Amino acid sequence: MRKVRRSRRKRWFEEPCVIFSRPVWFVLLMFCCSTFILSATMLIWGYTQGEKEEASLKELAAVVADSIVSPAPVVTIPSGMSEPLPTSQEPVLLEQYRALYEQNADIVGWIKTDGTEIDYPVMYTGDDFYLSHDFDKAESKSGVPFIDKRCIVEPFGTNTIIYGHHMKKGTMFAGLEGYEDEGFYKKQPTIRFDTLYEQQEYDIIAVFKSQIYRKSNTVFKHYNFLNSESWAEFDDYIANIKALSLYDTGVTAEYGDELITLSTCAYHTVNGQFVVVAKK
Repeated sequence: MRKVRRSRRKRWFEEPCVIFSRPVWFVLLMFCCSTFILSATMLIWGYTQGEKEEASLKELAAVVADSIVSPAPVVTIPSGMSEPLPTSQEPVLLEQYRALYEQNADIVGWIKTDGTEIDYPVMYTGDDFYLSHDFDKAESKSGVPFIDKRCIVEPFGTNTIIYGHHMKKGTMFAGLEGYEDEGFYKKQPTIRFDTLYEQQEYDIIAVFKSQIYRKSNTVFKHYNFLNSESWAEFDDYIANIKALSLYDTGVTAEYGDELITLSTCAYHTVNGQFVVVAKK
């Protein structure tokens, strides 16, 4: 009689690995594809959104440029007649900023620096709203240049600190880093910062790298100088920023001068800042 041989059942460790069977590969493939599509969509959306924001700001700049009124002709007063006194002491809104002010009353000025992309409105609120919002108050990664909430405006204080993002594509305040090169500074040594009522030009005093320090650090913190109460305090501030400056601009300031400080992120250290200080 023929003996029937029973097949031995394979034990668990002898079974072929099925972890990467076709169904699992399919799930992994779908996951990878979905992740790629989502990432690509986010990148495209971010780029498109950035382009829209930049286009919107360029439209505002065009409105300002198109609205600039030529200086009024000089009128000669005939002998024996006196020039009439102004009927009002109220400041007159510059025509080129009227439409923008009517669109958003948070605007307090306009900043422009030759040789860079900096040509933007400057905003002011009691918080950091425009760090993450555009001129139309919609959420924005680029934001809009804005004045430190601790500063005073209309009239402006001793030192007006203006912040702007350092965007990778060179927009907002990224162009300030051009001033790291002294040759760049020599080509454009001034900054234009208009208020809504007056066109103004500022001479650059110092260009330096710094950082946001801990409150406990007993070091010079340039960002805490807002309104000078004495000659000594003002002179001490000027001496400190001149000492930090990457090069000597040959420009200084005296007590009573109005200053602006442009500040953006820098990556030479944690919480780094790139700073340009100028005087009116």
